[in-house]
Formats: sequence, C-alpha cells, structure tokens
Amino acid sequence: MPKVFTYKKQDKLKSRKQTQYLFSKGQSIHVFPIKLIFTIEIIETDANKAMAEFNGVLQAGVGAPSRTFRKAVQRNRVKRLLREAYRLEKPSFMEQLSLTNKRLNLFFLYTDSVVLTQLEIQHKIKEALNLLVKKLTLPNK
Repeated sequence: MPKVFTYKKQDKLKSRKQTQYLFSKGQSIHVFPIKLIFTIEIIETDANKAMAEFNGVLQAGVGAPSRTFRKAVQRNRVKRLLREAYRLEKPSFMEQLSLTNKRLNLFFLYTDSVVLTQLEIQHKIKEALNLLVKKLTLPNK
C-alpha cells in the first residue's frame, strides 16, 4: 500500500529565492488564524519540466512569527501543528486540483497569539485549501 499522507523533503519549500518570490509576488487567502500565501508558475520547456518533477510540483512551507511567539519552543510547536495538518489534508487537496504544467508554492503563516488544537488547525487549513481550489478553478471555466 503506497503512503498517501507524506510530507517529504521534496515537498518542502526550502529555496530562499522561491520563498522571497512567494512573499513579494504571491497572493493570499486569510482564514483566521491562518494566512495562506501562494504563487503559481507555468512550466514551459522539457528541461524545466524534468527539474519540476525532481523538485515536486507542489511545495509548501510553514511559519510562526517570532514577534507573537517569543520562545522558540512555542514557534516550533505551532509549525509542527501546521505541518501535520497540511500533511493530512494534502491528498484530498491534490485530488481536487490538477497541476499539469504548473508549479504551486504554498506558505502557511499562523497569525494568532493563541494556539488552537490540532483538529481546529486542520479544519482551518482544509478551509483555506478549499478556498484556494475554488480560486484556481474559477478562471478556467
């Protein structure tokens, strides 16, 4: 049985250039307390397509502001909860969305000072991803 609920290294947004581009040119969806920032890039040539397959066509990152969460322990807990919620919601998100010749970068930012439970965070991430799917599929129709 293949592993469905994974969040491998190739699925993580680690490139500084990609992250800077994401924060400068990306669009956002805000489902309190989570802000989802995303960019969509078109993959054009075969060389880029091979590179995209190696890096993955969907990459995501998570963050918690140090201004809100002063202690690293708190920030790391919030980021761990965000990663886990995204990992569990990713398969249903991938079923709804077709990423042919596209690269999608996501960044989940936690904006509240009170940490919600795992189930509440998972519900909010699911809500944000559903809004993203609606936003991405409407222009195509």
